[in-house]
Amino acid sequence: MGHWRIAFFQVFMTRTHFQLLSNCSDEQLRAICDRRRLPIPMRWDDGAEGRLRLLKTMVFHLEDHKRLSDTLADLDSVSLVALKHLTGEGTLPDAGTLGPLVQLGLVLPDGEAWAVAERVADALEDFDDGALSFTAPVEVRLRPAEPFRFSLALTSVLLRCVSGLRVLKGGLPAKKELGQLMQRNAMLQEEQDATLLFTLLHRLGLLWNRDGRVETLLPAVTSHPPRWVAERAFASLLEHDLKAWGMPPAEDRHFLMQHLLERRGQTLAVQPFLAFLRTLHPLDEERTRTVFLPFLSRMGIIQSDTSCTHLRLSDHGEALAHEYLLRDLKGTAPHWQPLDQDQPMILQPTLELLTPLLQNPHRLLQLAQLADVESLDAMGTFRVSHATLVRALDAGVPMEDLGQRLGASTQTLPQPLVQLLDDLSRRVGEVEIHQGVRLIRTRTANLADELKLRPELGPLKLASLSDTVLEVHGDGNAYALLKQAGFMPQPGRFLALSVDSDEKLYLWALAALAFVDEKGMNHHLEPVQQMVRSALQRLHDEDPALYQEVQRRIPMLHLGGEDQLAEEVQRILEYAAGHTLMVELTYLPPAAHRTQLRRVSPRTIQEDHLLAFCHLHQEEMAFRLTRIQGVKLLNERGWSPTNHSQAG
Repeated sequence: MGHWRIAFFQVFMTRTHFQLLSNCSDEQLRAICDRRRLPIPMRWDDGAEGRLRLLKTMVFHLEDHKRLSDTLADLDSVSLVALKHLTGEGTLPDAGTLGPLVQLGLVLPDGEAWAVAERVADALEDFDDGALSFTAPVEVRLRPAEPFRFSLALTSVLLRCVSGLRVLKGGLPAKKELGQLMQRNAMLQEEQDATLLFTLLHRLGLLWNRDGRVETLLPAVTSHPPRWVAERAFASLLEHDLKAWGMPPAEDRHFLMQHLLERRGQTLAVQPFLAFLRTLHPLDEERTRTVFLPFLSRMGIIQSDTSCTHLRLSDHGEALAHEYLLRDLKGTAPHWQPLDQDQPMILQPTLELLTPLLQNPHRLLQLAQLADVESLDAMGTFRVSHATLVRALDAGVPMEDLGQRLGASTQTLPQPLVQLLDDLSRRVGEVEIHQGVRLIRTRTANLADELKLRPELGPLKLASLSDTVLEVHGDGNAYALLKQAGFMPQPGRFLALSVDSDEKLYLWALAALAFVDEKGMNHHLEPVQQMVRSALQRLHDEDPALYQEVQRRIPMLHLGGEDQLAEEVQRILEYAAGHTLMVELTYLPPAAHRTQLRRVSPRTIQEDHLLAFCHLHQEEMAFRLTRIQGVKLLNERGWSPTNHSQAG
């Protein structure tokens, strides 16, 4: 031990820290400060006055209750028991145990003997040997923890909610939906686990409720790294009020996880360990032992034996606790690599898809958009069908993405699936609905004639505007009725407008997000842009006064439409000109730095210019086609006086 000379003498009666520290050499004082991370006053070695300042500083910090409790809590069972016997009986521990205690300043020299400061002895009085002997024997066998069990359980809930679950008024799934969450799901065996994970995800905003139905909000999940869901859910597990699940208070859960992390790699006896922690913090030992620890074990955050009398922090639990308590992202990065990888898929001729569950959860969620989730174990089993692919198209998945997500670029798809995708590609868009102007466009004139004759489409009161364009004069929902009749309208991409049923407040929140788009930080905000546009269109149709107020107050909401192909733009403009309809252009003037919305009545297209009456300038103008970035038909008839044209 170098200068720490061990003397096997009876320990004298306990002394104060100041008395015992006065016996230490300067080198010993410096070593204790380094080990306990105590501040050292400047010029402390400048005579007796400097040394006195150092001793007073050390006494202040060494006797601080929290510092002392943390230091004792960091000791292993052998050291704690040895320190207790040294204090109460004067039994000197062996050299291997005594050395670290001396370096920490818990045992200090007292002449030719060793002594424990009075403050340390008082702190140990609350413990008995049973509470201090919590390190388990080496021969204790723990059940292996399934890797990433907590993360996989959360992913299983998200996957089950992609197609939606009905919930009760209290926000939790009903009994039938709970069964759906747990059906053939090896990650969830108990209802309380399913509802708890469901609630954690809901509180994170990853599940949203609309009309009593909860679905996975995919843009919110995929906008974060794959590890983020588990990390934030774990933080919620330790921070939120979970009385409904009989959990101990949040401060107890946080305190326990903190001390488990400090004893990473150690196998602990549960009962003595909780008794030891209770002397440091008013821990609800019963609920911690009977509710919280079993949940951590089921989620693979801790390993335990069959009777749950011994435990150890698992690798996954260590990564979660390390990230949450120490805020060290880089230190845990290697642990999360499996969640950044795409694993192979096996697609059977029966349209059953198999892929490992331990992989990038974003990819699994994309697959769940295209297929029904059948079972979740080491492998995830999905079932593709015509209905699931149509559901994906309705949710906004582009037709060209269907084959890519199912592995068309890496493997040969089964013939039944190829035929199914070919049939969908032919049928999707056979009818196209322009909601704003109540028009239905068909691919062929024969199909338009058929729509007028179908009795189930009678409520629409369809009338011909041309061979392939029908106008809706009735009050029926064209999109819903066409789908019920077996047709496949071109799907429109949309998200639900509001999660709290307050449309106006939500619209103002979207306006703030639109400002982010205006500043060019929109690489993750495409769904938000679509929501803004859908909200504005709905507002325009239902409450024109509020629409004008929004337009006046928040100019950054003038986002225009999505970029359109030049051919599509020209086709819409020609249609509007032929039917005397107004359009809204997203136009970039030559001298401007941002696009503008222009309401115009198209007249004709000449070479690379659109000749149209501009309702902003109240005159006919020529708009260069290459500067038109988007066009939208409006439900208004075009009009213009006879004026001379002018370049726009």
